[in-house]
Amino acid sequence: MRVFTAEPIGRGQFFINTYFQTYLDPSKRNQSLGKDHTLSLAFTLGVTRRLELSVNPVVYQDDQKHVWGPPGDLRVGLKYASPLAYRAFSTGLNLFANFPIAKTHNVAYEPYSSGKFGGGVLGLVTIDMTDAFPIVPVKAYLNFGYYDHNFSGQPFAAEDDQYLIGAGVKFPIRSIVFFTEYSGEIFANNPALRRAENSTRVTQGLKFLGPWNFIIDLIGDLGLDKPITGLVDPLNAKYRKDYADWKITLGLNYQVSGAGGSERRLTTAVRLREDKRAMQELEKIRLERESADKKMKAMQESLEVNANAVEEKPAESKPAEQKRPEEKAPEEKVPEKPPVQ
Repeated sequence: MRVFTAEPIGRGQFFINTYFQTYLDPSKRNQSLGKDHTLSLAFTLGVTRRLELSVNPVVYQDDQKHVWGPPGDLRVGLKYASPLAYRAFSTGLNLFANFPIAKTHNVAYEPYSSGKFGGGVLGLVTIDMTDAFPIVPVKAYLNFGYYDHNFSGQPFAAEDDQYLIGAGVKFPIRSIVFFTEYSGEIFANNPALRRAENSTRVTQGLKFLGPWNFIIDLIGDLGLDKPITGLVDPLNAKYRKDYADWKITLGLNYQVSGAGGSERRLTTAVRLREDKRAMQELEKIRLERESADKKMKAMQESLEVNANAVEEKPAESKPAEQKRPEEKAPEEKVPEKPPVQ
């Protein structure tokens, strides 16, 4: 979610993404309201085979001052998928500009924002082992860039400029995609901050296909920054701030297929559906094979039992033939002589 891929979405493809983030702090540090809710949208359009445009408005952002917060900043990005690719490796660039339309900036629990017009560039590297190693269908992502928070200031020298870093892996298990990320914003020219006081986090999430072809994201962030200790110089107070210890994010994503022609790619929803059907078919085949193996084993055991029984049965002796008594020839009767008169 925070780490970007170098792979393009394809010409004519259009994504609509919604993310709701929440964090509650019962201790209410910094005399804030102790809650941080954010609702953001993202619209991404595949302009060409290698170019895509994204618009990310923050519809709602708690400002820690009012019960109902105002909208946040607007970010516009342009990603270019570089032809510098080799087998599983692909590269790209992401240029972005931040428009400070929010009423309140640099609010508690959120990453630093200057309230000025700024932007930056992000280098993207993706390692896709899905085709090269089908047995291990893992994707790995690397991001590194520079964020100039104020274009009117001195470039690459301002104390609020930041390095952007990110790394992540994504892998499917059946019809669910799991991903793990590390990301952070590190001040590049600010000696008043220790490295551990910068905003960094580990993200664990899963992605699955929901009803009506919605792709659902369930995400958890765990902050890695150490809390501020000691006295804080008022001049550096806006940099040395407390970030959220954790965050829970719910994402609802919908991909609209456009007229991509020959360059049109399978949508994520279609991929997840096909993966789910394939896993169901494989599970059915596995069960049938196990059933056939059990029947074959039972048949073999039955044959072995019958063979052993035949070998152990003693040979039956035939009864001795009884000799028939010799039949005597019938005696011939001699006719009696008549008496002499």
